[in-house]
Amino acid sequence: MINKRYKLYEFVVEDLGLKIIKGEYKPGDTLPNEEILSKEFDVSRGVLREATKVLVKKGLIRLKPKIGTQIQPRRYWNLFDPDVLVWKFEAGDKIKFLENIIEVRRIIESEAAKLAAQRAGDKEISLIRSSYNQMVRFLDDEDGYTYEEYSKLDIMFHTSILEACRNELFSQIGYTIRQALLTARQSDKKDIKAQKETLRLHLDIVNAIENHKPEAAYVATQGLVCEIWKEMKQKIS
Repeated sequence: MINKRYKLYEFVVEDLGLKIIKGEYKPGDTLPNEEILSKEFDVSRGVLREATKVLVKKGLIRLKPKIGTQIQPRRYWNLFDPDVLVWKFEAGDKIKFLENIIEVRRIIESEAAKLAAQRAGDKEISLIRSSYNQMVRFLDDEDGYTYEEYSKLDIMFHTSILEACRNELFSQIGYTIRQALLTARQSDKKDIKAQKETLRLHLDIVNAIENHKPEAAYVATQGLVCEIWKEMKQKIS
């Protein structure tokens, strides 16, 4: 049965997208024609075409005249698309996937913090400090703690740093990586103690940016991401 939260075409996108990522349809393969897929998913051809447009944008398929809908080589897949990232997580070696994500995050966020320490103005620094303070206040209320709400504050904190580095590419890539990582980790059980232990590392980043110390901001961010990876490996191993 189709989940009611999804629009019909979104269900088709997720089903086909995951099958492509898993290798059930391989690069160069041609998808069954519209008539067959419409019957398989019990949807109209209009819904199917809407799903096809989405998968084309994600780089997973292309429409070839006189041939049909063909699976694209992996090099064309948009791996920074949040859906594609999550499908990669669901389809393969979860530890390897998360390790790849963490590697990218460490590079992007460390350099972003370094640039923020060089470029951030008073208003941007104030926003970073404010975001950190909100995290502290939230973790002080143990009765009201939920990981989902804490994650929103954590993303706000790191987004404020990405924006303060004044590089739109860093900002966009960093945000996408964090969103995908959050989605991939939704099933984890995370306690408030683990989050409190990272506050000192977050504060080191804030202080380094506030005092315009690029190398210290870089090192502090490296330390935070490494600590998070260590905690993640313990939970999934």
